[in-house]
Amino acid sequence: MPRRMLVSAWAVCVLLSAVPVHGQALDPPPATLQRIRAALERPPSRLQVSVPPAEAPTFRVDVLVPFSATRSIDEPPFDPTWGLPSAGELIAGGIGKIGSAVGGYKRHRAERRARKEVQDALTAFCAVHACP
Repeated sequence: MPRRMLVSAWAVCVLLSAVPVHGQALDPPPATLQRIRAALERPPSRLQVSVPPAEAPTFRVDVLVPFSATRSIDEPPFDPTWGLPSAGELIAGGIGKIGSAVGGYKRHRAERRARKEVQDALTAFCAVHACP
């Protein structure tokens, strides 16, 4: 069956379903005394709805499982690293130590050179002048 035929058959079904059938009306007729009396004279339906009691029901819940805490509240949570530093902390700490070692070496070298320069100047001065 071609697709075009299926679409047109579907459209016809939709259009026909919207048309009211004989005996159906779009709006129900207004309630009249005759219709109400006729409905009251019919036997009641088999479906019965019970009237709720005057007092509200009371619900009760019993908890049968005792409360159990898996760990103490004062206990610190589990640390999966066991307090060891991470790789990033090790690398950052290593780089920091290398940087401080280089800086310390440069500072000590500058101090040694300054001390040597002062010692050489003092030795030259004492060679010319009498120093105790």
